[in-house]
Amino acid sequence: MIHIKRAPDTETAYSVMKEGFSDYIIPLGLSHEVFEERILKRDGNQLEHSFIAYHGERPVAIWLNGLKTIKKKTVMRCGGLAVDPQYRRLGIAKALYEAQLSYAKSLNIDCLMLEVIQGNEPAITLYKSFGYQTVSELGYFQKEEPGQVEPLVEIDQVAFERRYIQQGEYIWQQDPGVMKLAKARYYELDGAFIAAVNGLIFTILTEEEEVARVATEATRRLAGEHYHLQSTNQQVWEDLRKAGWKQRDLKQFIMQKPIEV
Repeated sequence: MIHIKRAPDTETAYSVMKEGFSDYIIPLGLSHEVFEERILKRDGNQLEHSFIAYHGERPVAIWLNGLKTIKKKTVMRCGGLAVDPQYRRLGIAKALYEAQLSYAKSLNIDCLMLEVIQGNEPAITLYKSFGYQTVSELGYFQKEEPGQVEPLVEIDQVAFERRYIQQGEYIWQQDPGVMKLAKARYYELDGAFIAAVNGLIFTILTEEEEVARVATEATRRLAGEHYHLQSTNQQVWEDLRKAGWKQRDLKQFIMQKPIEV
């Protein structure tokens, strides 16, 4: 008999997540440390908003959730759906979804969201059956630039965040809370504001047509040799490719489902 519980402890959540992702399309290398530091802390997932499915006393699936306010809307994001391989195709994912949907309604959540890897057709089909729709695509880019010329001018975090509020693009795993956690540093270049740390460029606040140029110049003026950038803007994708950035094969759909009261 399958039953659902909310707010699992860390050990239970980790064990079922590790088992459920053991054959995932991309190896996660899911150690306990990675689970706590990256999956929970950095990615903004919260066990108090997450659900576990049990078969008797055995945990067999998890729907991991995070909760944030984005542009004045309360959003619950699925940060991971993992089902033990032995328990798939039994309707457990649907039972977890229905539990979290009911819970989201009780909290007056405005929207559900998630990211799913393009090519993971079973997952995409499943989420569509729940009413999720694709709203954008997330692309990953990288560039090597071994030299460093004149360093960037640093700016105040508060000044950066004031401008961030007004910018259009939002990526869950790159928002100001994540930047603070990662101890990002903030810079100005040709009127654009940049947040970056250890080769990861979180975001560039400027006009769409300037993003690729500023990103490319920033790689010449940030410490390090390897640089990474994400974007949901396909015009920016094209401009980055033209500027010599390499796009990774990995791409994701960002999917959402409005909550109907």
